Amino acid sequence: MNTIHHTDCIDFMNGLDDHSIDLIMTSPPYFNASKKYQRGTGVHYVQDVGEPLYVIEDTFEIAKSKLKKEGFYCINLGFSYGETGVLRPYYVIERALKKGLFVVDVIIWKKRNPIPLQKRLTNSFEYIFVLSPHPHSKYPSSDRIGYQHNFIETNVSSYAGHSATFPLEIPSFCIDVFSNEGDLVYDPFMGSGTTAIACLDLKRNYLGTDISQDYVEMAQKRIKNHQTKNWLLM
Repeated sequence: MNTIHHTDCIDFMNGLDDHSIDLIMTSPPYFNASKKYQRGTGVHYVQDVGEPLYVIEDTFEIAKSKLKKEGFYCINLGFSYGETGVLRPYYVIERALKKGLFVVDVIIWKKRNPIPLQKRLTNSFEYIFVLSPHPHSKYPSSDRIGYQHNFIETNVSSYAGHSATFPLEIPSFCIDVFSNEGDLVYDPFMGSGTTAIACLDLKRNYLGTDISQDYVEMAQKRIKNHQTKNWLLM
């Protein structure tokens, strides 16, 4: 636990014990990804071009057995006018339904500082879909969190060397609502380590994978710096 592995997330997930994960929390690299994330040429259907959709789909299938009975899978998905079309998040989630997961909630992330567009509406929000192996899974937070909206408003985030990080508020919100202290949270596309940092702040254990060695090293350095900063503030 509390490690990030440089490996293919599918191979790693297959090696996990069944029903061992409380929460999967991720923001996959689904736009403009290189072919190393895809099968074949990367061109299968119109809605599949330019993203690692098949890897995401595989995580859905494996998650059904690796998540605990009342575990959750929170996935951040946005859309792009130019490359993919506004229905892309729904195409992705449709695959999850076919793999036996249920959509039990949806959260909207409102960006305070979206990239402005001309001649089209500025795309200022993304989805966080909440999936579960069971359609009536009890939220871990239901006994400790009161009335709460399914809406997060925060700035777009970045980290040196990784231009597509999601802000810490996103995994922090989901981890707080859909897991308890001491639970195990897994991010199959760990990137710069944001999910891991949220876990440390909220007293959860984490596991992560990324196919990029550079991102793994970046995440490990970022986590170490975060822990050092917290230690100095104690």
